[in-house]
Amino acid sequence: MARPIYKIGPETPLVGALAFGIVDRGTNVVEVRPTSLCALNCIFCSVNAGPASRTRWAEYVVEPEPLVAALEEVVKYKGVDDAEVHIDGMGDPGHYPHLAELVRGAKTIKGVAVVSMQTRLYMLDEDKIRELASAGLDRLNVSIDALDPSLARRLAGAEWYDVERVLDLVKRALEAGINVVISPVWVPGWNDGELPKIVKWAYDNGVGRGLLTPVLIQKYIPHKRGRRVKTRPMGWGEFWKRLRVMEKELGVRLVPGRGEYNIHKAPELPKPHAVGEVVAVEIVGRGVFRGEMLATPLKRRGTAVWDRVLTVAYGKAASDELVGSRARVRVIENRHNIYIAKPIG
Repeated sequence: MARPIYKIGPETPLVGALAFGIVDRGTNVVEVRPTSLCALNCIFCSVNAGPASRTRWAEYVVEPEPLVAALEEVVKYKGVDDAEVHIDGMGDPGHYPHLAELVRGAKTIKGVAVVSMQTRLYMLDEDKIRELASAGLDRLNVSIDALDPSLARRLAGAEWYDVERVLDLVKRALEAGINVVISPVWVPGWNDGELPKIVKWAYDNGVGRGLLTPVLIQKYIPHKRGRRVKTRPMGWGEFWKRLRVMEKELGVRLVPGRGEYNIHKAPELPKPHAVGEVVAVEIVGRGVFRGEMLATPLKRRGTAVWDRVLTVAYGKAASDELVGSRARVRVIENRHNIYIAKPIG
């Protein structure tokens, strides 16, 4: 289903939305989300990305200049000298047309020690990988969920997906000087037998140079708006127990040690709007999911540290006719500076 793609420029705050901009979870790792686009329809996708989604009704691409400027403000506010800029998103950042420019800009920011990216890698080629290496990309976290080509296609929800090409691109990235971590999603009953194969391939091919756990297996978690797989999800206790068993069977470490990836607490951005607060806003476009609209406060300070974009849950009343109108909304959630509000009246 075709959806409009909004170009997000300097007029829209780049903190506050989950689908684009900057997400700060109170650590030295700053999540940067330059686009929500993805070409796959992974059967377990927690954010329902891809062309087959029936719940999304908008996508986003952020202009690089305001994104780098906002990132610089956020890193400066944190006041650390070991910040990691992690490029991820409710899609695949590999589709971002200004990816090398974003990486290059992030590397010039004082306090940024590492720039990493989460991706499925299929959209890149050897030339683009070399360009990213030249721009200063330090690490790729590559999602590979099965080595068996048929199962990999089923999990990706795309018959054209070629896992063997992705494996080759991982090798090209390592040759170019970019470190790689493999991050499969463990979907019980689907790819149980593939995970040991992925771990062995990763170790045999030099993935994760300098890291003790270069394969970070993720637990499948059903999300309210994500795609759900017919399976029995593991609880966290079972998940960690089964990882420990796999560690012993393979003789490799699969549970990261404390501090291995240098993630620690760092000042979290202030929350300018409290839960329950009423905010006067202008509706500026669609939210990522049907029934949502994006809004910006009428009172702005003009900084990424203080300005926020809000997602307003209109439900069936959401409409393009609301764009440009003003409204009063009540904040109902602001965790990690992701703002959800409901209209008043």
